[in-house]
Amino acid sequence: MSRPVASNSLAAAIRTHFGLTQAELGRYLGVSEQQVGNIEAGRRRATPLVTLRLARLARLLPPPEGFGAAAPAAAYAPPAVPVVLFGPEQTLPGPLAAAALLKRQRQCSRRSVLLRRDLHVLGQRATAQERRRWALAVLQTALASHPTDPAPSPAEQEHLGHWLAELAAALPPAPALRPDTATALALLLLRLAAVEAEAATLARLLAKAV
Repeated sequence: MSRPVASNSLAAAIRTHFGLTQAELGRYLGVSEQQVGNIEAGRRRATPLVTLRLARLARLLPPPEGFGAAAPAAAYAPPAVPVVLFGPEQTLPGPLAAAALLKRQRQCSRRSVLLRRDLHVLGQRATAQERRRWALAVLQTALASHPTDPAPSPAEQEHLGHWLAELAAALPPAPALRPDTATALALLLLRLAAVEAEAATLARLLAKAV
């Protein structure tokens, strides 16, 4: 069951759920970015029109605020426990030099840190893009009538439609048309898995190094 939420916290909840900036939400509400910030901070009361528009979007939030679905989770994850390529039981041509193995292990560790940083940045970007595509599809349903809110007037429907068109225009092409983000993410995951597997294997080899 949904419950009423104060307009200041409601604006922030809507922005977080749909991945909107204050400027983007403000264009729908008909107020400036600064005014949205003031409403969220409780420094300004929402007008009746702003309250109505917030309520129209709020019913798309998941319970307890609204009746909508939860946002999708991130579609990527870093590798789990590194795979060991082989261990000390592997037959090798001669004794292993610990110094060389340690040097390579440190190189792998530094590379792993950099790859995980890149993975985080690119993963956040990919997640944000997917969240926006999902949000646009959900926000389209705000045009439908609801038992607690009759269908918006033609002028209000036009305003909402124009706002959604602006959001769609700012969205990067879908993965099918622009696969580089997804491909880059997959390649990063592959490189990270390879580097961490090498580091784990080096740790095993150090057990028999001299």
